[in-house]
Amino acid sequence: MTAFPPLPVLGDLTEPEQQLVEAARQGRSLVSDGEIRAEVLRELLLGRRGPLDPRGVRVEGVRVTGELDLSAAEAVTGLGLVDCTVTGPFVARHATLPWLDLSGSELGTVDLAGARITAFADFLGAELTGGSGTALDAEGLVTDDLRLSRTRITGAVCLLDARVTGRVLLTGAEITSADGPAIDLDHLEAGVFDAVDLRARGTGPLGAVRATGAHVSHEAGFDNAELTNESGPALFADRLVAGENLSLVAVKATGAVRLPGARVGGQVLLAEAVLTTESGRALDADGLQCVDLHMKGLTATAVGADAAISLTGARIGGQVSWAGAVVVNSGGRGLIADGMRVEDSITAAGLKVRGSGKGGALSLIGAHVGESCYLGDAELANDTGAAFGGDRLRVGGNLQLRRATASGAVRLLSARIEGELYLEGARVTNDGGEAIQADRLRVGRSMALTDAHVTGAGDAGALRMLNAEVAGQLRLGRAEVTNASGPGFVADDLRVGTYLTLGGLKATCSSEIGALRLGAARIDGTATFDDAVVTNDRGPALFADRCVVRDSLRLNGLQAASAGEDPTIRLLGARVGGQLDFSGAELTHSGQWLVSLQDAAVDGPVFLPAEIVGPDEQLDLDGFRFGALGDVTWQEWLDLVRFHTPEYRPGPYQQLAAAERSAGHDGNVRRILIAQQRDRQRRAPDAIGGWLARRFHGLWGVFAAYGYRARRTAAALLLALVAAGGLGLWAGHVGEGGHRAAERVTDFTAATGTPCTTVELVGVGLDRGLPLSPGVRGRCDLNTGTRAGQLFTVAIWLVQAAVWALATLALVGYTGLVRKTG
Repeated sequence: MTAFPPLPVLGDLTEPEQQLVEAARQGRSLVSDGEIRAEVLRELLLGRRGPLDPRGVRVEGVRVTGELDLSAAEAVTGLGLVDCTVTGPFVARHATLPWLDLSGSELGTVDLAGARITAFADFLGAELTGGSGTALDAEGLVTDDLRLSRTRITGAVCLLDARVTGRVLLTGAEITSADGPAIDLDHLEAGVFDAVDLRARGTGPLGAVRATGAHVSHEAGFDNAELTNESGPALFADRLVAGENLSLVAVKATGAVRLPGARVGGQVLLAEAVLTTESGRALDADGLQCVDLHMKGLTATAVGADAAISLTGARIGGQVSWAGAVVVNSGGRGLIADGMRVEDSITAAGLKVRGSGKGGALSLIGAHVGESCYLGDAELANDTGAAFGGDRLRVGGNLQLRRATASGAVRLLSARIEGELYLEGARVTNDGGEAIQADRLRVGRSMALTDAHVTGAGDAGALRMLNAEVAGQLRLGRAEVTNASGPGFVADDLRVGTYLTLGGLKATCSSEIGALRLGAARIDGTATFDDAVVTNDRGPALFADRCVVRDSLRLNGLQAASAGEDPTIRLLGARVGGQLDFSGAELTHSGQWLVSLQDAAVDGPVFLPAEIVGPDEQLDLDGFRFGALGDVTWQEWLDLVRFHTPEYRPGPYQQLAAAERSAGHDGNVRRILIAQQRDRQRRAPDAIGGWLARRFHGLWGVFAAYGYRARRTAAALLLALVAAGGLGLWAGHVGEGGHRAAERVTDFTAATGTPCTTVELVGVGLDRGLPLSPGVRGRCDLNTGTRAGQLFTVAIWLVQAAVWALATLALVGYTGLVRKTG
């Protein structure tokens, strides 16, 4: 075995250096204000000056001159330079040390790349001046603890691929880099990362603080930190992994905070944070995974980015809090959380978001919230698009927007809310289109817009709920809906499980298709419009064709004014299972059309007081069916049918007759049906036939009451018989040339005739009129040889025809073989 001579050591040690050697051997710390050459320290750490105390080489207050180069060295003990000044570089690349303490020292650059420092590397209060380059290079460093608290570092700190089993402490540190990131933590592995009160300033697109792919087993914190990068991200932490919490409470970031793909085993805390960027997103956390996300009181400001905050595709296992947060983007959307999944709830009371563009200032398109989403008192604004984008949103509990203010549309297209949807007291205004868009919305319980103010524009409507479904109640009581260029509430094919309440609603609109549209809607309870005020200057106030209401439809006290070709209230083909009530309603129309109930059906009573219909106003009752009349008499309803319908239709008469017949009022039924035939003759004479048919119809009414009063027919028949007898008696007293118009048969050829007896003359009239053939004409008859006899013969023929006609009418009237219904 070859014996190598000992390596040479420095001679002529200065007194402080001698004291250092002695102190290191005794395990003491040298406190001195003298100078020590870096080479002496190196020799001690390499063991060239003999055995040293395990407590290491410790120096306080000295000035270390020269380059301290421990590259690849395996130090026999630890090194402590506390409050010292190191004039040259400190290089320990790939070195191995038990521990390193540089607390309070002033150094130039420190290179610990690839070093292994067993216990800790401590820079507490140190000051490093690395110029424009890297001040502390600890790439690949392996240690238990790395302490950089309260350090002041000019130049970058590189911890790329470092492995710190314990803590990385940057609390109160001030790190400034003029060229690139201030701190590079890419792929760092640490137990705990603590950067509370950190002040870090960097430049460029790589970020002021980089932590891409970093892995922290427990907590990572930047509370109250100030991260500044005026030309790129402030924190670049894509794919960061933290086993417990990631805390950025009250952080102030100039430049983006990037957390896309980050995975945090506990909470992500951004409460009271202030994030500001002039380009790009203020917070980018797409695909973030954590248990809870707290952003209470956060302020985020961006300019021109697609979003100020983006949480697209994030997965939150617990709760999200945006309460009191303020998010502003002057050139794009505010807060995007499209596709985000939250297992618990979102709490955002008092959230304020301002943005622009499509998709929503606050966007939750396709998001899934397991419990409730609370946005009460939120203020959302978008000057070029939606204020709230909730298309295809899924909420397992309630969605609450109570007293929220939205400048821009609230979009809930195809959203599904398993609990309640609250918009009570909300103020939603959109000058460029629909204020609330909720087509195909599904609400598992009830939906409330009580006291809400909804102002929209355009033909699509201010509040739009086409094909929506609300399993419980839909309440719009005392709401105000305004659209100066279109309809107010558009809810064709709406489904409501219990009640639809619009009591006290105020709607001011301008639309040919209606202010309130409920075409083909289905209400499985009661629909109430009590005391609502609806105005439409271009079309109907209420359009509810084919609407189905299982219970009652109440329009008590409704004040509705409309114009255009359609009536104020359209209920064509509607179906009401209970009662239809217009009591106290005030309906007006610029023309004449007031209410259309064509082909509608009401199973219960109809309350339509006659006084609500003005003298020139019209109702369409064709095909309308009802169970009974409420507070209107049959005579009043008959007057409505006769004088307040646009044209003659048999249906309204037949329906009224059916209602009276079911009540056992047969006399009223006959009066109604007679009135029907008179109205037919008055308003639809062409339907009767030609001139002769119309004249016969008139006589039929006079003499037979159209077959509904058989006694009148019998009386007319008796009158005809009396007329026949009277004509015979009269003819016996009219003479001409010695003869009479009626005289003895045997004297017709004589110079003068022989008068008949009075009985014979009456018999001639009856015999000719019926004829009953009483045998009178064999002795006494009309003398057709005289002009008078001929005239009386023709008159008797006419009476005869009338008798036969009246006899026939009397027969069918008594037997009920004919009833005129046309």
